[in-house]
Amino acid sequence: MSALHRILTLAIAALLSATAVNAGIYPPDHWTYSTKLTTDNYASKISSEIEAGKTVFAPAWNAVTKTFASNDDVVFMDVNLSEEQIRESPHGDSYSPGAGGWPTIRYFNKETGIAGGAYVKKTDRAMCDELGDEGMMEAYVEEYGNTSLCSVASGKGCDEREVGFIAKVKAMSLEDQRAQLLRLEGMEGKLMKPDLLLWVKKRKKILRQLVVTSGNDEL
Repeated sequence: MSALHRILTLAIAALLSATAVNAGIYPPDHWTYSTKLTTDNYASKISSEIEAGKTVFAPAWNAVTKTFASNDDVVFMDVNLSEEQIRESPHGDSYSPGAGGWPTIRYFNKETGIAGGAYVKKTDRAMCDELGDEGMMEAYVEEYGNTSLCSVASGKGCDEREVGFIAKVKAMSLEDQRAQLLRLEGMEGKLMKPDLLLWVKKRKKILRQLVVTSGNDEL
């Protein structure tokens, strides 16, 4: 994995009531897996990770930060805009990570810079519902971070269904693997149920690893 494609993930959230403030919106170990951003460190933290070649996201999740805790390609950060009114840099550069409402999700890398990029929905569900699905959230991190939880080489991070698919496509010729990859890439723009879309993405990532390993990454 090249440094250019690493990801930093940032969660943008808001506390909506005094009850929420008292109860807390993060689990006790949340900051073990995610860096807290403030008005003072927002620019420096994101910039340093971008310079290190990582991509920065902005989601309101907890479980996925643990799922990717050992993945060297991704980093997670959170900012609570009810506490930290981040709008612009000391020099007047616009940040507005919560533009469009909270909670929201953004990603940052060398291509987007500190302005970041927005998530593009895959289904007709509301964004909070779509990314409230842990599988879809994992798929988002994998796609925008150009990474994968499932390693074809070692089998690490692969579920039973993925293991079966790996065995099947490994027996194929490179030409057939490439044809399968092209077919799946053609399916991604079509409207489908979230679970089917997720399976399309998982198969595509497995095939991509096989094609790249063969030294024929022309797609």
